[in-house]
Amino acid sequence: MQGDAGTEPGTASLAPARGRLAGRIVIVSGGAGGIGRATAHLFVTEGASLLVADLPESQGKAAADALGPRADFFPLDVRSSQGWLAAVTFARERFGAPPDVLVHTAGIMTSGHVATVDPGVVTSTYEVNVLGTLNAIQAVVPGMKSLRRGSIVVITSMAGVTFGVPGMAPYAASKAAAGALVQCAAIELGHDCIRVNSIVPGQVDTPMSRNASGAPDESYFARMPIPRVGQPRDIAHAALFLACDESAWVTGTHLLVDGGMDAGPSLS
Repeated sequence: MQGDAGTEPGTASLAPARGRLAGRIVIVSGGAGGIGRATAHLFVTEGASLLVADLPESQGKAAADALGPRADFFPLDVRSSQGWLAAVTFARERFGAPPDVLVHTAGIMTSGHVATVDPGVVTSTYEVNVLGTLNAIQAVVPGMKSLRRGSIVVITSMAGVTFGVPGMAPYAASKAAAGALVQCAAIELGHDCIRVNSIVPGQVDTPMSRNASGAPDESYFARMPIPRVGQPRDIAHAALFLACDESAWVTGTHLLVDGGMDAGPSLS
C-alpha cells in the first residue's frame, strides 16, 4: 500500500518541496525503518544526496534503491565505531564531500522494571542507543569541522527526556543518556559551526513500536490535544527543519513532536 502521491507509507510530504537541502550530503542511520525511511524520502525530495545506513542489508538496500540515484546504502551496525568511520568514508567518496547532516534514528526498544531487569538487557540497550549515538557523532564531526558547518539530529524519546515509562527502564535510561550527549555536543561543537539537536517523539506508529507495544490505543490518542497517533512523516518534517538553514540559530534543544502528549490528555 502506498501513501499520498505514490510515496512510501508514512512519507507523504505536507508541503511542496522547496529544495531546502540542495547540495547537502546526509547520513540517515536506521534509514530503512519507519522514521528513518520517512526522513530519507523527504530529504531526497528536498534535494539532498543521502546515505541510508542500516541493517539488515536487504531492507536497507531496498530503501535506498527506492529513493533514486541521489541515494545509496551502506550496511552499518551502529555499535561499531569502525563501521561508522567506514560509512562516513563511503559517503564522502560517493557524493564528493563529507556529510554535513546526520539524522540518527537507529535504536532499539526494550522493556524491564528497575527492580528486576537483567543487567545484560540494560547493557545491550546502552550499546545501541547510547554508544551508537556517540559513535555517530564522533564519526561525522571531523568532516563537519573541515566544512565549518553541520547539523546533527538525534531521535530520542519522551520515555527518557520528559517522563519515565513503567516497565521500560532500559529504554528510558538509554534515551535520557542520548539526550544528555546531545546537549554536551551542542555546547562543545557550536564554535565549530555544528548544531546538535534532538527530536523527542511521542508514540509514533512504526513497526518497532508495534512490535514492542502492539497497535496504538486509538481511544487514548483521541483524548490528546491533537487526537491521533504520530506518523513517521511528523518526525521527518521536524528533522527537516533542524537539518536545514531555517533552524540556523537552534542548537542544544529537545524538540517535542508529540501531538500535545506532554501537555496531558484533553479533558474536553
